[in-house]
Amino acid sequence: MRKILSVAVSAVLLAAIGVAQRLTPDADRMYAPIASTGGLREDVRTEPYSVRVDAVGIGRKLIIANAAGLRERQTRGLWVVVTLTATATKEQVRLGKVELQARDGTLFGATDRFTGFDTATLEAGIPRSGMVAFELPAASAPGAVLRITEARYGSVHRLNGALGPAVEVDLGITAAHAAAAAATVDAEQVTP
Repeated sequence: MRKILSVAVSAVLLAAIGVAQRLTPDADRMYAPIASTGGLREDVRTEPYSVRVDAVGIGRKLIIANAAGLRERQTRGLWVVVTLTATATKEQVRLGKVELQARDGTLFGATDRFTGFDTATLEAGIPRSGMVAFELPAASAPGAVLRITEARYGSVHRLNGALGPAVEVDLGITAAHAAAAAATVDAEQVTP
């Protein structure tokens, strides 16, 4: 009887260990930035800045306005242009890494084919607006979330890596929005 009880207890303990290992998040999730979340036209506040997504545009061609005139950028997917307003809270800072995260977890960085707001310097207490453009497959647009992590401070004493602040904003893009994408979407280039 004792032997059967010992085997049963051992089996239960092994099963519990297996479940505990599966429930323990991997290192990427354990040390991910701590996110403040929100939606369109909501102020999302973190330690370095406050961010509000004012508008989202979706198109098949990007028209960029700058001092030299208009330029076009083509894509085989969709352009998603996010207009946002950000304000540094205590000191000079840049947004840092600005990405769109698709519903399946795929991350798309801000395009380097357009100088967007992600390169702008924010001063404490002074709101600044601009646009960030993303190029992604049409199937990845529905449910996309804007993620801003790794703020870049003007002073060297500040580091922002693991467990740092992050902003996550649901852009409200549905499959119907993606299917009805405009032929063009406009964007204004930012002077950093």
